[in-house]
Amino acid sequence: MKNNIEQEIQNLTNQLLELVALNCWNTISKNLVFILSNISETDTAGENVFLHRHNKNIANKKKTPQQFNDAISNLAKIYDSVYDINLYVYKAEKNRTILDIRYFLKSELDPEFLSVVADNSPMLHCKIAHPPYRNTNSKFDVNWELGGIRHNWNMFWYKRKFEK
Repeated sequence: MKNNIEQEIQNLTNQLLELVALNCWNTISKNLVFILSNISETDTAGENVFLHRHNKNIANKKKTPQQFNDAISNLAKIYDSVYDINLYVYKAEKNRTILDIRYFLKSELDPEFLSVVADNSPMLHCKIAHPPYRNTNSKFDVNWELGGIRHNWNMFWYKRKFEK
């Protein structure tokens, strides 16, 4: 599959954009740029989900988005040591959309499990995080994880619902 990494990530990108179109009200720019993130750099076991999101956003703000070919080239360098690849929308702006290619290295796995999956190609997933206040059939802002006044307002009303 290493030979097809470019095509696989392109297919995953298309799937992600379809998910966003179905679930989010944002207009997504076709000017796509990418950042790479090691999942284990921001995921801490038992960490508060709000703190995790905050730490992930701080780390992503420091990264310089790359064009598709550059991101694929950098991912190809570590491809054999990757266990899992997850593609997310990090930030949708008017003139560009930043996609986050999040990967989990095999070296972070339990040694016993690593022996089972050592020769496997990475699993590929595309995901969108749903805000806690989302109604089942309503669309939401793809940028909700970045905070902002709309997110804070929705969280305020969401929390009020459970105070009663």
